Amino acid sequence: FGIPRHKILWQSVTMAMGYHRARGMRPQVSPEMILERVHTNLYSIVGEAVDEVKNDEEKWSPSEMVKRIVGYIYKAAKNPDLQQKTNWQEVSTQIVATAMGSYTAACGERPWFYQLGLGHAFTSAVWELLQATGRPPVHFADVQDFVMQEFESHLDKSLLTKAMWEAIQATFSDDIVRGKVYKAVCNTYYTVLDELLEDSRPLDEARKVERFTKRWIESAMQRAWSSVENSETVLTPGNISRLFQNLIAPFGEAHEYSCIPIMFIENIGRPPRNWKFLRLTVEQLFRSWKEAAANPGPPSKRQKKATAAIFDAYNNGPEEPVDDIPLQPEPANAITAKEEVDPEPEATDFQEEIGAVKEEGGALPGEGPAGEDAEAAGHPECTSEADCIGSPTDNLVRHMLGGDAGDVYCQTCWESFLFQNKTLEGIWEDGEFAGETYRPPEQAS
Repeated sequence: FGIPRHKILWQSVTMAMGYHRARGMRPQVSPEMILERVHTNLYSIVGEAVDEVKNDEEKWSPSEMVKRIVGYIYKAAKNPDLQQKTNWQEVSTQIVATAMGSYTAACGERPWFYQLGLGHAFTSAVWELLQATGRPPVHFADVQDFVMQEFESHLDKSLLTKAMWEAIQATFSDDIVRGKVYKAVCNTYYTVLDELLEDSRPLDEARKVERFTKRWIESAMQRAWSSVENSETVLTPGNISRLFQNLIAPFGEAHEYSCIPIMFIENIGRPPRNWKFLRLTVEQLFRSWKEAAANPGPPSKRQKKATAAIFDAYNNGPEEPVDDIPLQPEPANAITAKEEVDPEPEATDFQEEIGAVKEEGGALPGEGPAGEDAEAAGHPECTSEADCIGSPTDNLVRHMLGGDAGDVYCQTCWESFLFQNKTLEGIWEDGEFAGETYRPPEQAS
């Protein structure tokens, strides 16, 4: 009466097993019969699940989709090593991990991959295998909960990996740089998350988002700085800010997913891409590197040399063209200029709730004491940072080098650079002439 066939089969299986358990006995079933039941049940359950997403597949027929997916799970289930395992959690973990590895590699880019629910299919396969003699009894509900969590965990990790790659590809163009930055971002993600989860101090969710983001930026960029060649010209404040803006919303503003752990933003929402705290954290990171470079002594000789080089470049400005600096292009799917450089981000509920992280003295990271004249800080989006000689009312100019997009500077700083090196090229980042080639006032007229 409208109940799917696989659910009727599922109920009959679980009722039969419950009956035998209640009487303290197991049905004597050969390994071959168990695998046959696994295969039969998988075709039924996966078939029902595929019906929900088949319209999203343009290349494979529904029967082909079912055949492929059943094959991944069944191959994992018939592994002879499983017969030697008596711990049902180990059986569950191995089946899900093995099958998801093949399934993700083959179908991870299909449009329905993250919508296809296979939790019941995995539960069915694991449950049937646990009916072999020699294994201790276990409640079906426990198996189902555990297997569902394992399946969802693998999906979450797969989506996180995809999101990180999207963000990194949208920020950097060089494949070697992408690989090294990904390794740094990925390897530090779970370390920072574990550290935060182990912190027993009572913190609201907004504060946890701030702490996670700050520690992630610091840890990931410290690793990347040590591994990326010419890091002082690749890992610029602009590129690092864009990277973590893209990690906040890796699939664009219209998609709700974020690389910020869902446990922290489920109730308050993710930060906006133009989150002021992000820019302040990057500024603080580079300021701390600059201070470390000024203090001699091991073990930071390479860091001292690199940070000194990058800040010398920013502080003194380019005096002649440097053609070998691999500045990264602004990809088509990256944030727009307006989103990136808006000096006064529109207030959001998230920003109102979390405010900004305060240092011990009560000031924002990278800012002076409360009440200090804001004009003294220059333009908040200028790459010159503390050495900016402009003001928040300046328009912005993006440095262009061989067609590649570089960092953003306020008009005042940019014109000071042009005074030293008239061959520099740039485009207006905002204002009336946004997107047009920058021309000095005497040329523009």
